[in-house]
Amino acid sequence: MLRLRTLIFITIVTLALVGCVSTPSGSTVQSAPYRLISGTVMYPNIVYFPSRVRMEIDLVGRNLVTKATTNLVSQTILNPQRFPLNFILRYDPNDIVRSNEYFIRVNLYREGESEPYLSSFEVLLPPLRGDDSLYIELHTVT
Repeated sequence: MLRLRTLIFITIVTLALVGCVSTPSGSTVQSAPYRLISGTVMYPNIVYFPSRVRMEIDLVGRNLVTKATTNLVSQTILNPQRFPLNFILRYDPNDIVRSNEYFIRVNLYREGESEPYLSSFEVLLPPLRGDDSLYIELHTVT
């Protein structure tokens, strides 16, 4: 009998807690306040990287009139050892301006150096509309 009362009590408490947590029927589920750009960085050659390198992946906006650039988002990956290397950049859609074009730039730096060892071309993005995906290939810097 005591076991039955305990089971009933636990069931009532559980139902009460579930009722408190559930959302009202009139509410709507909001999407995340950010958007994603995913991509893959490739390097076609088999190359050994020193143990201390850093890869910087930047989402950059360029004003079409003034050509001024603004770095929106940056991701740094320390000591990548294998390619292909996947990445995800998360950006705020409120930062996107119609008068700008947007591109991704990838640079690989050796430890202590400010000039990139490997670099990608600017990968021009189509108009940013949501979760976008792209492919980037690194090239030696000359």
